[in-house]
Amino acid sequence: MNTILQRLVELQQLDLVIRDLVAEIDRLPREVAQIEATLAQHVARVEADKKALADNQLSRRKREGDISAFREKISHFKSQSLQVKTNEQYKALLHEVEYHEQQIRQTEDQILAEMEASESLDARLKEAERSLAVERVEVTKQVAEARARKAEDEKKLLAHRQRREELKTGIEIGQFERYEHVLKVRKGLAVVPIVKGSCCSACHVHMRPHAVSQVLSGEVIVHCESCDRILYFAPEAVPGNVEENAPEDPEAAKLAREQALSEYPTL
Repeated sequence: MNTILQRLVELQQLDLVIRDLVAEIDRLPREVAQIEATLAQHVARVEADKKALADNQLSRRKREGDISAFREKISHFKSQSLQVKTNEQYKALLHEVEYHEQQIRQTEDQILAEMEASESLDARLKEAERSLAVERVEVTKQVAEARARKAEDEKKLLAHRQRREELKTGIEIGQFERYEHVLKVRKGLAVVPIVKGSCCSACHVHMRPHAVSQVLSGEVIVHCESCDRILYFAPEAVPGNVEENAPEDPEAAKLAREQALSEYPTL
């Protein structure tokens, strides 16, 4: 494979890594914001429970004050009943006593209901506060990890962009501009291997025999006639040729090219 083609292949691999790094760097702040927003929602829920419990306790104290006021009025009406001179006045005072006694019973029922609600609120609040404490620790850890990952990605991105500039200087300007154009038009994939001996691995269009021969030789830059991507021969793209993730063996690559060429005896 000639030097420029090697640079283009490396450039394509580098651009894919850069694309993924940029995407993750953009995603991580949103991930942190979402984590913090979820925590804020849970904090707000706990604060709402605290307020509900405080309001409940305040209401009960007010009702207890109302009961005290009702009892004072009852005592006053009973005292007055001892001093009235007519039966009608006596009955009116008894009616007031009965009314305020009824108000006391109703208020006591309301206090009982609020006490039951208070127990439920208190239990829920304690559980929510325990969960929130655990969540705060986890969120702190997740945010720290995300920020550390973002910082590491930014370092990698800087190094990869520097390497990209180095590769760019070794590629003829017209070829580089064509690469950039195809990269943009073809959604980030401008250099691809051929597969099955004669197909562009991106658009799957069969190549002409002469073009196949040129790609297999690795000595010239060949563009797919269909999608305009740059084509190259990768021994690992031949099924059963090399083990996955194994380093390229020059001798194995040569044998793979010979095997591919043997499928086109008329080239």
